[in-house]
Amino acid sequence: HRTGTHAVTMGDLMQKLDDKKSEFEAWVKTQPPAVEVAVAAAGGALQGCILGYTLGMVNSNLEKQTAAMPNKPPSAMQGGSFSGPPKTLALNLAVFSAVQGGLTLAVKKYRGVEGKDDIPSAMVGMFGAGMSLSVVTNLGDSPPAAGQVKPTTPIGFVTDALRTGALFAGLNGAFMKIGQSFTGKSAATDVYYYHTNGMLSALGLEKYEKNFKRGLLMDDTLALLSDSALKEVKIPPGPRLKILNYVEASKKHMAAYSQQPAAYAAPASDGLTHA
Repeated sequence: HRTGTHAVTMGDLMQKLDDKKSEFEAWVKTQPPAVEVAVAAAGGALQGCILGYTLGMVNSNLEKQTAAMPNKPPSAMQGGSFSGPPKTLALNLAVFSAVQGGLTLAVKKYRGVEGKDDIPSAMVGMFGAGMSLSVVTNLGDSPPAAGQVKPTTPIGFVTDALRTGALFAGLNGAFMKIGQSFTGKSAATDVYYYHTNGMLSALGLEKYEKNFKRGLLMDDTLALLSDSALKEVKIPPGPRLKILNYVEASKKHMAAYSQQPAAYAAPASDGLTHA
């Protein structure tokens, strides 16, 4: 019975944690973009720190095991950004993950593609992350990778940072492109918002696509749109008026068509009313 009670208690605890996480994520979505980006960067830093410290512990244990061998084999990670003691690796990966998470989200918001696997946004995020990793590695106490020498001049630091950022961005973009080609899906197309995106594009309001998706205002809700619903997803008054006017005009058009379909199909007819 104690085991069963313990299992139920743990299950309840996990459910509460999951609920708290959902509440927090929902709260973050209501905050200004700067707060969302800061939270994403902080979350990335925490994950990177944990991963880096764990990797550093594994590397240290491997070094201790191989040090006692008669013919010590060469270390698999003798230097570079992903080598060194646990604290050094924790710092390196915390900075890398923080910049990557925060910068990617910031670019997605700027481009209006939040929630999509946008390749340009991901590449910009990886470029910044690669540059930051290069800087923190060269300034820190991580040994250089085999065959490399740490830069000692400002130009050297900048050159290495640009080279590392470009490498990370290029690899990330290539992998994402290959992944899309295998799945046959394009992140730029969302079937649930096809007519919604078309309406926003016709009105010149493409930047508010993310607002509709945040509020789950899909194609099947277009006819139900109201000022309060649009205000709920933080669309300003001017765009709200344009959207509501468009929806109202569409309703009138569809109503006229349903009453006089023959008039739309053949303008020369005498306009029979719907039976």
